Formats: sequence, C-alpha cells, structure tokens
Amino acid sequence: MPLGSSLGPRNRGFLGADSSALPTQDLQDRHQLRYELDLNSWNFRIWGVAASGFLTDSYVSSLGAAQFQPANTRRYNLFSTNVILASIAFVYYPNGREWPGLLINLFTLLGSVIGQLSFGFLADYYGRTRLYGIELVLVIVSTIGVATSSHGYNDMSFLGLFIWWRFVMGIGIGAEYPLSAVITSEWSSTQSRGTMLASVFLMQPVGQALAQLVGLWVLLGFEDSKKLRDLRCGLDTLHEEECRRAVDGIWRIVIGSGAIPALLAIIFRFFLFDCGLYSLEVRNKPQVAILNTQRVYGTPASPTMHHQSLHHQSSFPLQSTNGNLHPEPSPRPMPVQFSREDLHNYFIRDRNWVYLLGTAATWFFLDVSFYGLSLDNKGTLSDMWATTPPVPINEKLECWNSSLPGGTSTVPGWRKTGLPTWQTDSTHPCNTIYDVLIEQTKQYLLTVSLASIAGSICFIAFANRIPRRRWLTASFIILAVLFLITGGVYYTVHRDKAAAATVVFVAICHFMFNFGANTLTFIIPAEIFPTCYRCTCHGISAAAGKLGSIVAVLVVFGINKAYKDHTRQGLIFLLFGSVAVVGALFSWAYLPDSQRWVVEPTGDGREKRFLETKNLEELGEGRERARQAGELVTFKERWSELRNRRRERRPRLEA
Repeated sequence: MPLGSSLGPRNRGFLGADSSALPTQDLQDRHQLRYELDLNSWNFRIWGVAASGFLTDSYVSSLGAAQFQPANTRRYNLFSTNVILASIAFVYYPNGREWPGLLINLFTLLGSVIGQLSFGFLADYYGRTRLYGIELVLVIVSTIGVATSSHGYNDMSFLGLFIWWRFVMGIGIGAEYPLSAVITSEWSSTQSRGTMLASVFLMQPVGQALAQLVGLWVLLGFEDSKKLRDLRCGLDTLHEEECRRAVDGIWRIVIGSGAIPALLAIIFRFFLFDCGLYSLEVRNKPQVAILNTQRVYGTPASPTMHHQSLHHQSSFPLQSTNGNLHPEPSPRPMPVQFSREDLHNYFIRDRNWVYLLGTAATWFFLDVSFYGLSLDNKGTLSDMWATTPPVPINEKLECWNSSLPGGTSTVPGWRKTGLPTWQTDSTHPCNTIYDVLIEQTKQYLLTVSLASIAGSICFIAFANRIPRRRWLTASFIILAVLFLITGGVYYTVHRDKAAAATVVFVAICHFMFNFGANTLTFIIPAEIFPTCYRCTCHGISAAAGKLGSIVAVLVVFGINKAYKDHTRQGLIFLLFGSVAVVGALFSWAYLPDSQRWVVEPTGDGREKRFLETKNLEELGEGRERARQAGELVTFKERWSELRNRRRERRPRLEA
C-alpha cells in the first residue's frame, strides 16, 4: 500500500523528465510561480528564519559531544567547544575515562542520523512548515536538559542524563539540515539561490565562534567574581570544592544560553508559509502556492506573465485552457508520492539513484576528512601551537609546592598519573583551569573559527561565478593536497620555533573547507532533486555525512590506540588527505551541473559568456532531462570527454 493512501495525504510524486504529469493549467501556474519568485533577489525574511535556527543549532552543537574524553579518544567532534570540554573534564572526570565520551558521541551522532532521515521524509510527506519549528523545540528542551543534567557537582546521575539529552539534541540538530536547506532553496529566486543557501550555511562557523566568545565572556565573569587564578584551581586542593562548583556553573551557563536565540527563532518559524513549489507540485494546491508566495514577496507589478523574459523554460509548452473553468487533465495518471511505482520510476527507471549516490558519497567523504582534523582533542591545538618540548613534571616546577597557606599541591601526583584530562598544554603544566580555558579559546578562534568564517564569506561572494560541481571536485583535490602539505609541515616543525607554520596551514584547510566542499555538500542536495523527494534526499545525504564522522571516530581511535608516537597527528593529516581524493571522484562522476554556461551577444559584435543557474523545476526533472539537454550524465560519457580533451591538447603542445 503506498503511503499516499487513505491513511494519509495523497501527494503528487515525480512529475517525469518532461513534467508531463502536471496538467496544463498547473504548468501555467508553475510558470507564474517561478516568474514571481525570480522577480526578487536576496530575501532577508527567509534568510533570517532559516539562519537563526542554523545559528542556534551550530551554537549548541558546539557545546558538546566530546566533553569527557581523554587524549586518545576525543579527537573527532570538530564542533566541540574547548571551554565546555575542559570544564566538564575538570569537574567530573579529571583523571580521564574512555567509555563516557564514546557513549556520548555515539548517541549524539545516532540522534543526528535519526533526525536527518525522519524529518527529511516527514517534511516531504506532510509539508515543510508543519515540521519547521518542531526541531527547534527539541533543541530548546534538550539544551535546558543538558544544562540541568544532574543536580550539580558530585551527582552520579550526570552521565545518564547527559547522554539522553545529547541524543534528543542530536535529533533536533540533524533535522535542521534538510529543513533549513530545502526551505531556503525553494523560497529563493533562481539567481539568489546559491548565495541564500551559502548565507544560511555561514551561520555554522558563526555559531561555533559565538559559542567560544560566550564561553570566554562567562569565564571572565567568573574570574572577576570567584578569582579562579588566585584559588589556584586545578593546582591546589585547598579550594578544590569551591573551584569545581564554580567551573561546573561555567559550562551550564554557556550551554543554557543557547536556548535564548532558539526561542526567538521559533516565533518566526511558526508564521512561515509552505513553499509555493511544494504546495503546487506535491499538494496540488496552485492557488495556495501563488497566495503564499505573494504573502512573502508581495504582488508583482504586472499580473501578466512574461515568459520571454525568463531564461529558464519548462520543457513542456504552455497551452490555452480555452476558457474552461476546470483545468485540462494530465495526459498520464497522477504519480503518488512514496508509492512503490513512483520510487521505482524516479530512482530506478530514470537512474536518478546516481544523483543520490553522488550527494551521499561526497558528504560522507567530506565528513571523514573534516572530522579527521581532530582539533578538539585534549591537546591537539596546544600541541600544534607549542614551540618547545613538554616540560617534565619534577621539583623544578614553580607549582610543585603549594603557594597557598595550608594548601597542598596536586602537581607531584602527576608524576605517576600523568597530566589530568583538563590540562591540555604539556609545555605549561602550571596553568590553572582558568589559564587553560583562556588559551584554548584563543587558539580555537584563531585557528578554526576565523578561517572558517572567511571561507564561507568568500564562497558567498563567488557563488554565482564558479560552476558548483566542478568547484566541488576541485576543492576536494585542493584539500587533499593541503592535508598532505600540512602533514609534512607538522612532521618538520613539530614543537619547533617554526611551529606556527602548521597552525597557518590548518587554518588554510578550514578556509578551504568552507570555501568549497563543506558549503557545497550542503547546497547541492537542496537543488538537484524533485520537490516531492527533495527533503528526503537531502536528509539521506546529510545522514551519510554523519556516518562518515563515525568512521573518522573509529579510525582515529584505532590510530591513537596502536600508534603512540607524539607526532601521530601528522599521520592523521596524511591519511585523511587521501580520503578527500575519493570525494573528488564521486563529485566529478555522479553529480549534475546545477548551472550552465550561456553565450549572449553584447551588441558591439562581441559575445558575453556567463554562468546561468538552472531553476529547481528543470533540475528536479532529473537525469533524463539533463541527457535530453545534451549534458553528459554517465561516468562513461564524462570519461570519454576527458580523454578527448587530452587528445586535443597533445597536438597543440607539440605545435
């Protein structure tokens, strides 16, 4: 029994490679809808609604799936704020334990996968706006739950509650990806779609940086009121209870503050209308589609359609309704969304599974390499910044003996047990927990946040000037080269005066991630699938990325278990650089072009060549539509074209 049965709404499915499943009147309505959308450019209202939620989710996801882990297991969640990481380790697990962090990461990632898959499907089946806002409710509730996990320091129920609320938070964060991407894509004009999606994705590094800054602000406030440095927190047992209670309050305030922007964002989401394309193509409600579009963008100056002014035309010509009150029926039966026949027609018969393979595989290999940077590890950033070898734990340290009257130094015990989990800088073992948190925040902002934000801004500036598929392929190759160079530099200047070179190359890697593959794997799945399956396919692609992060977790964990050398981070750079090459192969072979080159005469006898973005209707018609337009759609065709180009270049080089 298809899902579109009497048990639920009977939605319209895949319209075909020529949109022939749409009646003539609906085709005219779709042209009108596209005309009204494309009269507009960048829309602040749509961006604000989507970006506010994405900012919130990036903020709260920065607060932690890897807070407890020791050096050999906490390398992989790149969104983990170091203020939170070290704070919880200091309070609850100062000596480090492996299994709590592994459980937290597992359930958080599992929640994200469930959120991406379930909300992607539900948004296609029930409507975008019926789901939009529910995921933020989950984030708000789970954020409060995480911030109030247990009753404070020394409460043994902490871990179980924390894991549960991180799982719920993962569902909400995962749901945000397909919902925000697809709603932004469908509400955007054709030419502004790339910049709108990239602007929403910009909120990911901005949210992470904001989490760092809020943590820094709270930390400075606690230092001003509690005098953490004067209490020698972490280095002396005299004020141990007071220090732990103070630090326990720091991470709770930072996490809890993430619910504030979510509360503001959720108000606007409940007043957003369903996208016009979804209402028309899937729900078969053309009047609602036009009405909602005009509610957002206003009524166009002329209600008459000017089809000749549009670059993109449907492959199905307009026909007159001859004044009939009822639209002309479609020449073929209405396809039913999520029915076995419709799924077979789109994915198997027209071989559009290739597109889904391309988006899922590129996101998978991106996240494998992205999480492989492992910059949230207990000491990775500090190790990269270090210009001297680790300082030995002995009597020569100024903190070996307590400087407080009646106090007892904790440092002598480190000679046997090693540095505690919260102490991330082995070159400065006498840093208090306050010094550690300040140092980590500075290093993260300079190495990761600023570079990532700069990369996203640059992509926004060039979004309509570079072909997306080709740039995704090129960015994977560039990242592979950068990883290999970074690994080599790391081996060369590790703990040397020139160690800043490694930091610079890592920052360049983060810039390149957001200038290319990281942003594009978010954008492309929101463009190339039909409206009836767009959210589902985006959710599947994003879930594949989370599976890639799990692979990175396991691989890095294995490396750290088997390879104890202090330069093993260099090996990780080299290994994950090779993974990026595989991502380039899948993007080149299995993804379509969402833009085309257009040549127009300028009037003075010359020609102007520019990139034109395809509209969602054309892209949604799939692989067969691209083939009819003369594009190369199979691996064999693209390989043959590549070989022909090489043959053409040889005579030129010989000449």
